[in-house]
Amino acid sequence: MKSKIRNIKYIKYLMKYFLPISASVYFCLCLSMRLTVRETSYAGEECMLYYIVNADGMKGLGHSILMVVDGEGCGTVLSFNGMQRSLSESLMGKSGVGKLSDGAMDAEETEAFLRSGDLSLEGDQLADNYDMALYRPITREEYRIVLEQALPYKEAEEEFTVLYGKWVTEEDTAEKAAYRQALKQMAEDESLPLYQIYTNNCDHAARIIASSVDQDLSDYTCDAWRMTPNGNLKAFGKKAEKWGVMELGEQTLAENVLMFLVSL
Repeated sequence: MKSKIRNIKYIKYLMKYFLPISASVYFCLCLSMRLTVRETSYAGEECMLYYIVNADGMKGLGHSILMVVDGEGCGTVLSFNGMQRSLSESLMGKSGVGKLSDGAMDAEETEAFLRSGDLSLEGDQLADNYDMALYRPITREEYRIVLEQALPYKEAEEEFTVLYGKWVTEEDTAEKAAYRQALKQMAEDESLPLYQIYTNNCDHAARIIASSVDQDLSDYTCDAWRMTPNGNLKAFGKKAEKWGVMELGEQTLAENVLMFLVSL
């Protein structure tokens, strides 16, 4: 009985002091990470690089994509998602081959996307509304390098697709088992850019690909500890003052709240 009374007192103590203090500290953290619209201070170049987040993507944790725009104003969007594993398996920490969806827009469509945030392309997370972007000019050579970094993701995806097709259609039991084993081995092959929801998700891929042409982002990615796309975009945006910050379209109340509160 005495032990039960002590536990009740401890819970009341937590409710009275610890939780309000923790909430206040977290609120101050969110306030300190709030980004405001600003222009980039990088010298003008022919092409552009955008690191973009959908605040209410992935159930409110956010979803990151990357976009490069060429000298004619045409945009190419890259979005990394899990493919080999189900959501439940991913949440259990299992890795697997991912799908790097890509979509192309002409100059008019690219401009409309940056004004509204509305993306209407085929592919995972490429038909959605996006909310905030960090951006900077890049050279034509850097534009080429960014797209080149996407090739290993596409090659792994294509290899998996071919192998999976053979496994599905194979009728010989022994051969089918061999294909299944090969698929399992792919999910554990560390030489591939595997999707892992905690260590190599959409946001990691966007930052890693963009890091090939930006040393500040490369340095940040090496030490990044925040878990969500929203948190990483804001944390990097606060450090990388040379990058511009822009909002894409009008934000809903829910998007503003998520963009403010999701900071880890």
